[in-house]
Order: sequence, then C-alpha cells, then structure tokens
Amino acid sequence: KIKAFADEHLKLSGYLQSGFEWNEASEPSTSFYLRRARVSLTGDAAKDKIDYRLQVDFVGAKICDLYVRYKPMTELNLQLGQFKVPFSIENQIYGPTTFEFIEYSYLTTYLVRNNGKYDGIGATGRDIGFQLYGGFIERDGFNIINYNLAIFNGAGINIKDTNSSKDVVARLIVKPIKGLSLSGSYMYAETKYNGNEYMKSPRWSVGAVYDVRHWIARSEYVRAKFAENNVDAFYALAGYHFEKPWSVVARYEFIEDELNVLDEQ
Repeated sequence: KIKAFADEHLKLSGYLQSGFEWNEASEPSTSFYLRRARVSLTGDAAKDKIDYRLQVDFVGAKICDLYVRYKPMTELNLQLGQFKVPFSIENQIYGPTTFEFIEYSYLTTYLVRNNGKYDGIGATGRDIGFQLYGGFIERDGFNIINYNLAIFNGAGINIKDTNSSKDVVARLIVKPIKGLSLSGSYMYAETKYNGNEYMKSPRWSVGAVYDVRHWIARSEYVRAKFAENNVDAFYALAGYHFEKPWSVVARYEFIEDELNVLDEQ
C-alpha cells in the first residue's frame, strides 16, 4: 500500500548542470564550475486539483521551491509558498531544464531577483508569497488569454520579510496562435539598501516568443528603476532544435544603467 501510494503521489527527480568559463577580463581566468545540482519531489493529492513541489539545490545548500497549488478550474488557480516570480517570460516559463543556455540573460539575471547587484536580493528568481493565475478562451489545447497576479514578501528565499511593504507582480500573456505568445508584466517593489533605508524599484517588461517543435525565437525588454538609477535590459535569441538533444541557438543581449553599477562591481 505504501509503494502504491508513493508510485501515484510522489515523484523524485533531479538534474546537474556544470560548465567551463574562460574570462579575458583585466585579470584573465579559466574555471570549471557547478551551476545547479537539484533534487525535486513533486506529486498531487487530489486528482490534479492539488499538487505540490519541493526542490532543493545542493549548490549553496538552499531550498528553491516549496509550494502547494489548488487548481479548481482553468480560469482560477491558487499557489502558496516559495516559487518563481511571474515577471517576464524567461524567468518562470523557461526553467533550467528547458532553457537553451546554462546562464540566463542579463535581463533575468539582474532584474528578476537572480542577482543582488541592484537591489541586494539574489534569490534564483524566487520569493515567498501567493498568486492567482489562470487562462480563458481555450483553443486547440491552449488558452488565448493567460494571467498571473501575485504578492510576495520581497525579501528573497528562505527568509522572513524585513518590512511591511510587499512586492506586487502582474503579468498578461496572449496566445493568438499555437506557439506564439505576447507578454506584458509589471512589478512594484520596495527593497532595503544602505543599512535601514528603502528604495522603490518598479519595473515593467514586454516580450514575445515563438516556440514550435523545431524553431524557437524569443525576445524581451525590461525597464527598471532602482531609486534614481534607471536600468534597461534586452535580449533576443533564435535557434533550431534538431532531434533531441541537439540544438543550435544564438543570443544577443545588453544591459545599461545610468550609474554604471555593473562596471563598478
């Protein structure tokens, strides 16, 4: 009985991602590195109406995901716990096991809670909170209009909030035809910096992706403001998927900020 229950409701999986870096900066260096070493436990508790996920990353020894979802209907679903912030397309929809590269774009790395150079929060694109999400107008196995509306602590992963302010994230994705998605999202945040001071750091994004069996084309733009520092980031990628596991993909990207934070650090 225990084995039957485990086979039906518990699924254990994991993956490992590593690489080699050759850096010709002012101080040239070469290094092998381990990016991710994750183990995940997932399952459902009520015939696809309630499911959960626990994911641990042994690089840095941290819990990445720990959430439960209640999915009573296509149009309205609830998620509570620690999970990816639904800002932009790349951060939440293209995870490390489906992403074309080991490293995310500058846009996702620096502006969606993956690196703390601007707001002090490096949290693998995740936070602790609650969201409503769903889709409308079903056609050929997908929904034309999809939405996310979420509220987060705004302090990062595995940590209690440090103030009464909360992050608010809203995203709308329209899929006019199969494989094509048009996205717009907004995030309002207040983050702690310089001791006990707080800064407002709102940001918005627009993007599009065309992803079919063999072809992938994706591009996004984000405008963010950290106190008086305006930051712009953009990427565009295109590629062709041969039979698994082979792909050829190219990406162009940039990130610019008025205070040259990245250059200084």
